[in-house]
Amino acid sequence: MLSSSSSDSTGVEEAKFIGYVMAKTDAYYQNRLGETSRARCKPRKPRLRRNHEAGHDRLIEDYFADDAIYVVKFRCRFRMRNELFLRIVGDLEGRFPYFQWKMDARRIKCFSPIQKCTTAIRQLAYDMGADKWDDYFRMSERTVQECVYKFCKMICLVYGQ
Repeated sequence: MLSSSSSDSTGVEEAKFIGYVMAKTDAYYQNRLGETSRARCKPRKPRLRRNHEAGHDRLIEDYFADDAIYVVKFRCRFRMRNELFLRIVGDLEGRFPYFQWKMDARRIKCFSPIQKCTTAIRQLAYDMGADKWDDYFRMSERTVQECVYKFCKMICLVYGQ
């Protein structure tokens, strides 16, 4: 059996060790907090002015207007008829807020439902990288990936059965 003096010294050593670990942990996190506050001072990258409405207008002129440029090539490029595509867009727009045309916090129109669905369908049809569509659709790579993911998820919900 241990004597009371040896258990007291063990308890004191443990308390010193715990205090040492706590001090080191506190110093570590104080240092990390200092690093993150400095990291926030970095200037943000300027936002690209993609002009979403111009991309929508170009898409309508090319494929969906009465005197569209690529009426004949629609079926080849989208792998479906124009009527079917517009039905899919209408179904998604009517059921899911993501596919509705809205304003963002800066009061700028976001991407139209036709732009989002066109991006997703052409991405799936051509199996190209998401960054290839920036020039035509005026969408970032991240937005294209998000459109494809949500499009596939919503199509499974709507037409899955």
